[in-house]
Amino acid sequence: MKKTFKKVLAWLMATGMTLSLCACGGDNGDSGDSGSSSSDTIEWSFYSAYGPEDGACCAVWQDLFDRIYEETDGRLQITTYWYGQHPYEGEEMLKVVSDGTAELTHFYSGYVESVDPALSVEALPLLMPVDAYEAYDILTALWGNFSGDTSGTLESILQEKWGATMVHCMPASPQRLFTAGYDAVGPNSLEGHKIRSYSTATAAFVQALGGTPVSISLSETYTGLSTNLVDGLITSTLIGYNNGVFDFIDAVNVWEISSSTDGIMCNQEALNSLPDDVREIFQRIMNESATAPETSELELNDELLAQLESEGVRVLTPSDDFRNSIREEMEETVWQEWLADAGDAGQAVLDQVNSLL
Repeated sequence: MKKTFKKVLAWLMATGMTLSLCACGGDNGDSGDSGSSSSDTIEWSFYSAYGPEDGACCAVWQDLFDRIYEETDGRLQITTYWYGQHPYEGEEMLKVVSDGTAELTHFYSGYVESVDPALSVEALPLLMPVDAYEAYDILTALWGNFSGDTSGTLESILQEKWGATMVHCMPASPQRLFTAGYDAVGPNSLEGHKIRSYSTATAAFVQALGGTPVSISLSETYTGLSTNLVDGLITSTLIGYNNGVFDFIDAVNVWEISSSTDGIMCNQEALNSLPDDVREIFQRIMNESATAPETSELELNDELLAQLESEGVRVLTPSDDFRNSIREEMEETVWQEWLADAGDAGQAVLDQVNSLL
């Protein structure tokens, strides 16, 4: 497995990306007392809910920040603070960007379910198309093409409730079901099995297949697998791999439970305070990348899955009919419960998703 990880890193390097970490100094990136910065340098902070090697997005982000620094002639410097280098969890990122603690923060829908349910729509199990590119086209419209366009229902909520705007997003590897010693692509295939889940939605999905959801953090999952506390989990292929679960897991059940994306939110006041030319460069670089879109994580996910299969891990896919039957069950239960929490804003989001589907 270590050899595979080296290949993953080599692949990232071959694409011209780097996983370099900006030096963290001063008071969370504030520029007031920074003797090393010129008087024209604006210093921003980006708080990530990931570590520097938790996804291909980490390399993409740093590349974008480097380009912005270069094209603004050093007038906008963005320092990345990875998970553990700041005191916040993923579910706190909305508040962090809203109150201006950091000008930029990481958005991942699975983290915000309990904070603002309407913004977590892409985490609803089996809502989005199986094809990651089709799913991303829908998300792009919901975020207003990352241009501040409030015709996108998610962008409208983010602006109105949190004073922020989504400036960048990229597709990530989808959420899948990983099992140890059994398959999970048929009716009641999880009966008698305990599956690590991380939200009410993923717990309901486990129950729909007859399993018992167990709520433990990802960092506890390796020990949980080794002690038989759980014998399966829901996560993405890359995150699971980086956390060592394939020491126990021998099957990837390709349900594409939800189509994950990793985004960057920007405090609107901070954005509007930038000099016009600096703001134009920042928005252009971010928008061009987001709408391309960046597909490095999808490509890395495919490469890693093929590598795992060559090492003996089974890759299994449910039939379309069975997947659709579970989707209907999710619509009647999880989606409706989500709507009860998300209210009118959630209904507006779901209406737009259905119109795009």
